[in-house]
Amino acid sequence: MEFSFAQPKQRRIYLLYSLVFILIAACMYGTYLVTGNSLIWNKDPLNQHVPLLIEYRKAVLHFLTHPLGPHQWWSWRMGLGSDTFAIFSYYTIGDVFAYLALLFPAGKMVLAYQVMVVLRLYCAGLAFVWFARHFKLADWVIVAGAVVYLVNSYLLYASLAQPFFTTTFILFPLLVVQVERILQGGSWWPLAGAFVWMLVNNYYLAYVLGIGTFLFLVLRVLTHYRGRLDYGVTILKLGLATVTSLLLSAVLLVPEILTVMNSTRAGSTFANGLTTYPAYYYLFLPKALINGGQWSFMFWAALGIVSFGFLALVYVYLQPKRYPLLALSLALSLVMLLIPAVGAFFNGLMAASNRWTLLIYLPIAMAVCFLLQHVGELTRHQLLVMSWTTGVYLLVVLATYFLKNDAALFVPLTCLLGGLLLLWLIHAGVVAHPGRWLLALILANAGFNAIYAAFPYNGDFASAMLPRGAYQRLTTQRYGGLEKGLSKQPTYRVSTLSQNDIVSDVLNDNDLTTGMHNIDSYYSLQNKYLGQFSQDLQNTQYQANVPLRQVDDRSVWLNFLGVKYLFVQTNGANATKWPQGYFLDQATEPQYDYNAKQPAGATKKEDLPPIQTVRLKSQQNFPLLYWQSTAITPAQYRQLGPTAKERALASGVVVADQVAQKLTPADLTGNVVKLKSQLISNRFNQVNPANLHYRDAEETYQLVLPQLTNKQFAKRLQESELHVEFQTIKYQPLTLKQQLAAEMAHAKQTANFNPGAALNEKSVWYKYWRYHLINGSPDISYTLQLTSKYGTEKISQPKQSVLSFFKVVKNGTMNVGYFAKNLPTQLTFKPIKLGTYHLKYQVVAARMGDKYQREVRQIQAHGLKKLHFAPNTVSGQLTTSRYGVLTSSIPYSKGWTATVDGHPAPVLRTNTAFVGLALPAGNHRIKLTYHVPGLRVGDIISLIGLAWTALLAGITWWVRHHRGA
Repeated sequence: MEFSFAQPKQRRIYLLYSLVFILIAACMYGTYLVTGNSLIWNKDPLNQHVPLLIEYRKAVLHFLTHPLGPHQWWSWRMGLGSDTFAIFSYYTIGDVFAYLALLFPAGKMVLAYQVMVVLRLYCAGLAFVWFARHFKLADWVIVAGAVVYLVNSYLLYASLAQPFFTTTFILFPLLVVQVERILQGGSWWPLAGAFVWMLVNNYYLAYVLGIGTFLFLVLRVLTHYRGRLDYGVTILKLGLATVTSLLLSAVLLVPEILTVMNSTRAGSTFANGLTTYPAYYYLFLPKALINGGQWSFMFWAALGIVSFGFLALVYVYLQPKRYPLLALSLALSLVMLLIPAVGAFFNGLMAASNRWTLLIYLPIAMAVCFLLQHVGELTRHQLLVMSWTTGVYLLVVLATYFLKNDAALFVPLTCLLGGLLLLWLIHAGVVAHPGRWLLALILANAGFNAIYAAFPYNGDFASAMLPRGAYQRLTTQRYGGLEKGLSKQPTYRVSTLSQNDIVSDVLNDNDLTTGMHNIDSYYSLQNKYLGQFSQDLQNTQYQANVPLRQVDDRSVWLNFLGVKYLFVQTNGANATKWPQGYFLDQATEPQYDYNAKQPAGATKKEDLPPIQTVRLKSQQNFPLLYWQSTAITPAQYRQLGPTAKERALASGVVVADQVAQKLTPADLTGNVVKLKSQLISNRFNQVNPANLHYRDAEETYQLVLPQLTNKQFAKRLQESELHVEFQTIKYQPLTLKQQLAAEMAHAKQTANFNPGAALNEKSVWYKYWRYHLINGSPDISYTLQLTSKYGTEKISQPKQSVLSFFKVVKNGTMNVGYFAKNLPTQLTFKPIKLGTYHLKYQVVAARMGDKYQREVRQIQAHGLKKLHFAPNTVSGQLTTSRYGVLTSSIPYSKGWTATVDGHPAPVLRTNTAFVGLALPAGNHRIKLTYHVPGLRVGDIISLIGLAWTALLAGITWWVRHHRGA
């Protein structure tokens, strides 16, 4: 069918769509409200989208009331400190919906966010209706296509978990229409406008949409315009649209590109190391096509379309010459879905994430529209082919059902068969008003899919939506209310203990609500130097999105970062794993769980362990900026182990050679003591960790520290923190055959313990085989656990399917805990997965006695005095007795500039990741100022773009006016 710009003036279709959307929205979102939930997911929206919307609204209002500035480009409350422009540009600056927050009062931001979630989806449907009206389609057909376009597994998840992804469903139809306009000889200006919106909305999504638009252009030319296109004029128009949009968008793009290049995202493993997907991916991909309740996204490949879409796909391939663009694009999409490298390419050369499938829903919805429009023209032969194809598809889905039954498929399969039956009845002429029946079927299918997906008992996603009113309560109880009364100045920071959740069942990383300065942060773009620092110290909690978290409660590290307060839930994990120097400062009123295991002899509630939120305080936190005169060269630093690097933070500053040679070498002697260790199996044999063959899931090991049985030796190590440094971790998973053999051997051995027990070997073998098949075994993931009296520490290699959170784990340091005395003589060690482990590790004690206390006192005495914070600046005064380095825990960026006594001074990168200054002896006035890297260049380019645009607009007007004359 031909694409036409001669649209009818009839606008009633928008009213019809709006009425249908109310029904769809009631199913998609009303279900959450009926079950007492909000439209706020307890992960990204809780941590990022809602609080950032609130913060950005404040920033916009400040700009509107103070347009001449100064503007806040640096925030002390985003982790250790972060560029607000970089974070806001990713999430909010280019999001047109974010500005609707200005229409709501400050106290209604949670409501505003949820209204925007629904409004985005409504606009996505509007975009499809507008797009489809460029074809000769009946109104009811277009509305049915809009339902197919909106109700799919992608949007059922993303419209709530990542709301700005919904905007791509608005943009892609606009881009396609404007490219088609140029191919038909029309103006390039509308495409330039669409490109500008695409580029400023989100650079990552612009990358995906840009590639998708280019693919449409190529396929459209190949299938329709190949022999009748004026290539010179077309390329010129496309070039003008592209160049103009890039120039106008540079104010956002240039800083964003620089941020990405200097973020932890740079250098990620391509496709997470995958050359093919796991077997289960290919096995379950067919049923994912119509499974609207699919939440295990299998690398984001769960399409979950309305079942009638399957019949539409068959219809398109029954007459590919009539729909060549659809046939070719959908076939190409299928091939792309099979190759991890494609997902990685669309994902910025990172994880094999098939989020590019957002591009597929437009051609699928149009295929449905074309089938519905021509449903009365179907021949008996076409219906027979559809029936046989449906039968084969059902057999494929049925085969996978015996491997993994899925109740969510009941409605989709029923609707698929119902749709096929309805087509036969329409062909037989026994159905009056076939359009109404077909639209009703599609609405019923979409509605049931949406309702099923939203019911809280159907999966982790639906059940993870916050109850209504929970966001306000969670944000006010971030620390159990114990932050009240504390100073909000960024002179110190706070944290929680690792794995210790004050508010349970939520991922609570960022803190933009209490005014406290938490070291934890979770953003898509994080400072690459901070990431490198975390990896140098082998932080087991490191992730590209979350570089620090709680730094595994390591005492010196927390002191270095200026953590003055720790908040702890007494009934949570690691509740007694207090770092060195922290003491009880305040606690909430105790509560008692009478159903928990009670101590022997308990006679009253006071004998039970109280449940409280407690606030720990330290007097040893380092100042935000302080002077040091002892140095560690980069070469010396590289020779240190991770614990020694951490401990050295108190002994000296790591700085470039040309500065370090002017300073006194740091005294690192006695900071860390290495301990001998043995690995003993519960089979009573000593094991070689360099070649650990782990074949029985019940086997555990004791990491024995024989020197600590010597009381005299152990006494010398009092006031130490115990670490286990895994310098090398190599894991070789068992083959599937080996895995099954090992598990069967264990099952037989266990059965033999019970006289007369009969083992059904076939059933047990099938159970294990099925488990490994649907979980993608064998794979590279593993977990190592180390247990002490304080709790269990872990080092985990994620599966390649975790996408953005994937990392290759080759080492890691576990913090066992701080021991004022009586260090443990043994620890329990256990791998979680069968396989062969090649481990090289050492146990070390970081000594934190008298020497460390002297170093801390000296650092605190040399802190920058009279600290003053203003937008994008921090200043203070310092008197130095000799040449030294002003050290800090402010993350380094090329955006920092400095003056000393009013004169420009070069900013140093100290301790791998932080801002520093070289200072001579004397009294100094110091000022650090932050500028967004690339913003000035982007401003200039965009100003040039405005002039360029005005010039082209003038030329365009003159040409049209001249032709008209």
